[in-house]
Amino acid sequence: MNYHHGNLRRELLDRAAQVIAKQGIENLSLRALAQDLGVSHGAPARHFKDKHDLLRALATEAHNRLADYVFAAAEAAGPDPLERYAALGRAFVRFSLEYPAYYQTTRHPDLAAHADRELRAAYRRRMDITVEAARKAQAAGWLEGETVEDAVTFSLAAVRGVAALLSDPLYLRSMGSIDREALVERMVRLIIDPADPQTARSTRKKQRNKRV
Repeated sequence: MNYHHGNLRRELLDRAAQVIAKQGIENLSLRALAQDLGVSHGAPARHFKDKHDLLRALATEAHNRLADYVFAAAEAAGPDPLERYAALGRAFVRFSLEYPAYYQTTRHPDLAAHADRELRAAYRRRMDITVEAARKAQAAGWLEGETVEDAVTFSLAAVRGVAALLSDPLYLRSMGSIDREALVERMVRLIIDPADPQTARSTRKKQRNKRV
C-alpha cells in the first residue's frame, strides 16, 4: 500500500462520512478507512491520532456546514424575521436528511463530552445564528414574553424530533407514503407561523385550560 495519498486528511474525512451514513459511527475504524483508500494502516495517524480525533474534526466541519446551510436558507427567505426563523427550522431538518453522517456527528454524546476548542467554537457559531434569529423573531411577535433560551430550546427540540423521526425506518414504514417536504413544512409552522406568530403559545394555553 502507498503511504502518501494526495490530500489524505480530506479523503479520510470524506470516506468516514460515507461509512457513517451507511453503517453508523460505531462501525467506523481508521484501519478500515486506510484499507478503503489504499494506504498503509499507519498512514491515517499522520493526521488523526485515533478515531475520536477524526470524529472531532468531522463534527467541527459538520457544525460549520450546518451553520452555513441554515444561514443561507434564512438569507434566501428575505428580511422578515418570522420567515427567516421558519426557514432555519426547515433547513435544519433538510440538512439532517441530506447529510446524515455530518448530522450524526453533531449529535454524538462522546464527541460533545470531549469537544476541543475548535469544536466548541463551531458549535457556538451555529448556536449564535439560531439565538440571534430567535431574538428577532420574538421582537416580531413570536412567543413574546418567553425567554429566548426557552424559545430556542422549544424550537430545537421540535426540529430535532422531526429529524429523528424522518430518519427512522420503522416510523417511515408505519406512516406509509408521506411527502417529507410537506411534513417538514407543517411541523415548522406549528413551531412558528409567520401568519400567526403566537400559534405555539395559543396551543399551549388551550391545552392548559383543558386540564383546569
